[in-house]
Amino acid sequence: MRHRDALFCLFRTATVCSAILTASVAAQQQSSPGPPSKTQVVLLGTGNPFPDPDRSGPATAIVVNGSAYLVDFGPGVVRRAKAAMFDKGIPALEPTNLTIAFVTHLHSDHTAGYPDLIFTPWVMGRKVPLEVYGPKGIKAMTDHILAAWQADIEERISTETWQPPDYRNTYKVNVHEVSSGMIYKDANVIVTAFPTKHAFPETYGYRFDTADRSIVISGDTTYSQAIIDACHGCDVLIHEANTLEWLAKRPDFQPYGAKYHTNTTQLAELARKAKPRLLIIYHASIVLRPGLRPQASSPEELLKEVLSGYNGEVVVARDLDVY
Repeated sequence: MRHRDALFCLFRTATVCSAILTASVAAQQQSSPGPPSKTQVVLLGTGNPFPDPDRSGPATAIVVNGSAYLVDFGPGVVRRAKAAMFDKGIPALEPTNLTIAFVTHLHSDHTAGYPDLIFTPWVMGRKVPLEVYGPKGIKAMTDHILAAWQADIEERISTETWQPPDYRNTYKVNVHEVSSGMIYKDANVIVTAFPTKHAFPETYGYRFDTADRSIVISGDTTYSQAIIDACHGCDVLIHEANTLEWLAKRPDFQPYGAKYHTNTTQLAELARKAKPRLLIIYHASIVLRPGLRPQASSPEELLKEVLSGYNGEVVVARDLDVY
């Protein structure tokens, strides 16, 4: 880990909402004998719609036993995955291994990397179709992307004769429009979706239960009891936040932000109730380079505001951090 400006506190919890408890128990029951798995959280992109050269669009990888599970696919997702594979030594993030993804909602900053995720690993030799899980509307988005690139698909299949015979099928995407509850399970992980409060009729956060960790990712949302219930003492909570400093400079954004996003005071309250072992703040109103966006806050200000109301372990996410 790097730049872990953090304070530590330990919490315990006795109860978990029934769907999450069921998922956690099932994950433990189906783990194979032997040493416990080592689950990694890899922050591929921690930014927001602002084109920050230091922070790609939102994208997080949960890596378990050599398998990668993506949450969101903002701009730069495939190249960030390749960087994590190359620079961090995580083979699961070789782009051709990216075969399972979840999306929290359909805003462009969370989905602009979707065509890249579909086609680049395919052209590089992905062996199976992509599996994508998300809210209502992800099927229509997928169909439109495939239609927009149909000429490219047909040309590559007809002329790239060095590709394997199944090349004509592995560009495809199997889309699963989800609802709340357990939505995915394999030998490594159980994934539970829970509703969040953002600008679309349906938006979701996700909880991942593995043999050794529980991880909750908020996506974009205002303060939500569902996130508190989903975490409830989880190992890692990854949550968005806007600083009060930034909001004070953006009165035009304040009504939208109050309805659809979380400020640092709200996040501190949420974390006090959810009690994660580690809170990771991403998709925040910050920049790493002073002067890049004058209205934005610094990571230090973001951390200061959250820690003024919360004394747990907190870090400000940076692209390619690994936890």
